[in-house]
Amino acid sequence: MIRRYLALLAVLALAAPAEARDAPWIVAPAALAGTAADFAGPAAQVESNSDDEAAVTSYCAGLGAQAPDALLLHRRLLDRERRSCENEAISPEPERVLGIIGLALDGAPGPLTRRHLWRAFANEVSKDGELVPNQTRSWREIDPSFPDRPIALRVSVPAPLVEELVLAIGCLGASGYAKLDRARLCRVIRSDLPDGPAPIVLRPLDGTGDPIEGIAPAGPDLSSGRYPLARRLYLYLKRPHLPGIPGLSGLLERRPPGLAQAP
Repeated sequence: MIRRYLALLAVLALAAPAEARDAPWIVAPAALAGTAADFAGPAAQVESNSDDEAAVTSYCAGLGAQAPDALLLHRRLLDRERRSCENEAISPEPERVLGIIGLALDGAPGPLTRRHLWRAFANEVSKDGELVPNQTRSWREIDPSFPDRPIALRVSVPAPLVEELVLAIGCLGASGYAKLDRARLCRVIRSDLPDGPAPIVLRPLDGTGDPIEGIAPAGPDLSSGRYPLARRLYLYLKRPHLPGIPGLSGLLERRPPGLAQAP
């Protein structure tokens, strides 16, 4: 309690945030950096972090003109992250669900899972406990029930979003997962694939697309959170910053373009 009180006094001792900055400073993981820029507007400062944890750490580091104002995540803050913020006298409220962000997929060679997609599109895969370049060329190599069709890929969404929603989940449980470099195993899209003919197309959600793990990107399955390649997008603001940063309170009234509506 004393620590929180002292932190608040330190904020009051600073110059008013508006005197140092005239637009919001928003932090986000790399997968959401583009979305954050579109959402916050051209005047805003967007800080891109390597992942969710790094973004939360930056956001929760303090209050005042030299600290961020807002946080964008495609998940809710964890309890331990809330406690970390609160220890710095930062209440992680208000919290607002902006909508649903994710990927739709066209051109599936058969019933696909995220593990199939990881095996096809990861830059490196595990073999005998080591990371090796992914040399898979045909969908039949991924699953014998798939056609002998060349693997091709066309991506019209930010690569970090594909890495977060597809590769980071598809690699779980891979051979040697616990011992290998997960940042390499689970994050990087291979660059040696053509984009045709008959590519898998990864694109923004629009209510259409092939099912993943038997679930289509539309209707109740999308809005309820069952569709595997979508997440709710959460906005967090620092309440003490609201009065002093021009445009910050306006973020509560905005919704990034191209998002599905969350219930």
